[in-house]
Amino acid sequence: MKRSGAWFLGILVVLGIVGAVAIALRPVFQRETVAVVYLRNQRCWGPTGDAVLRGALAALKETSDRAGRYRIEYMDHMPSDHDVTDVVAAYLGTADTLVLRPSEPVPFAVSLFALNPVEPVHCLQIGPGFERQGKAAAAWAKKAGVQRVVLLIDLPHPRSEAIAEAFRSAGRALGLAVDEPIQALPDRIDQIVGSKPDLVFYAGEEAPYGTTSKIFSALREKGYAGKLATADADPEVSLLATRPELVEGSYLVSPFAPAPPEVAARVTAGTGPHVTAGYLAMKAVLETIDRADSVDPVELRRAASTMPSFDALRPCALYVAGKGRFEFVETLP
Repeated sequence: MKRSGAWFLGILVVLGIVGAVAIALRPVFQRETVAVVYLRNQRCWGPTGDAVLRGALAALKETSDRAGRYRIEYMDHMPSDHDVTDVVAAYLGTADTLVLRPSEPVPFAVSLFALNPVEPVHCLQIGPGFERQGKAAAAWAKKAGVQRVVLLIDLPHPRSEAIAEAFRSAGRALGLAVDEPIQALPDRIDQIVGSKPDLVFYAGEEAPYGTTSKIFSALREKGYAGKLATADADPEVSLLATRPELVEGSYLVSPFAPAPPEVAARVTAGTGPHVTAGYLAMKAVLETIDRADSVDPVELRRAASTMPSFDALRPCALYVAGKGRFEFVETLP
């Protein structure tokens, strides 16, 4: 009798433990699955996009595919009947891909990096845009002791024009002598050399960057010994992710900075600047969902507005060309 009573009590203890574990794990088992959709530009997908994606997936893996009370499923397409979920918590993308989002209700979205001078509304911008590139370049020029600048642009190229205008405005405010921008053409070489600038700043062109190499090489051949710098005006095919012909000693101002030490220590997918961009963008999404404890777009945007700024983690950066590649010099606020 005593033995059967002990057996019965043992069963009760085991059931109690199982029940406690089940209660503890209930939030996990009942965790709702939602999607984070990466809207990729298939026409321009290449080394930059591959690296950005690696960073985004590394951030997701770091949280075991979870944010708050939700399971997170990564998708590179709009959800269909075959997917686990039809609830989209957030979209990652660039300016031209995010405009493809459903319009009602306006979903939460994070812009990985700027592709147009005017970013889409209702986006959390991660990383510096073209105006910041121009201002950062002007501040670097002032610090480097530059006084006179010849400003080159690519036409028609609204991104190059936006960088140039920001540089011109910020440079003049800092006391630099900056002429009106001129188009980067080979027949302007003598004019540029004759004006004796301390810096020739090319506000950037579209890949594959043949004009940059031609203009800078021609300037050196004509005896120009001042500083040469360009901008990353086509970030989806970033200069840092390609191997164009480079003029030794020329500089690049880019929206892609290497990972800060505290981030580099955590990222397992590499610490290149494009990996960092994807990593921080996904971290912004996951932290926003966690803080909001909701996937309602209004609640997500409200939560995002209370989060610490990611700007400090994504400054512009200065690189210098050497031995056929760009080497990191410093970050530019």
